[in-house]
Amino acid sequence: MSIMKKALAATALTAGAVALVAAPAQAEELIVDGSYATYGDCDLDGASGSFQAGGVELRGQDGWLYRCDQGADGRFYMTIFR
Repeated sequence: MSIMKKALAATALTAGAVALVAAPAQAEELIVDGSYATYGDCDLDGASGSFQAGGVELRGQDGWLYRCDQGADGRFYMTIFR
């Protein structure tokens, strides 16, 4: 098998693996309204287990998890998912 065919096969295999991993990640994911000045503020709010997204309350008891990501503006944004 030529190097080109091996490279194409490896690329196809990698793309298939990425598709399998990416598909479940699209389940349910929302950005919570507002932002936080520090990671600690975001984490403290997330640990309370009650979130507001799009005017709807989402609770940790309903299976929602959270993460805090820093935006390009330096502020932290909570993303909730399940």
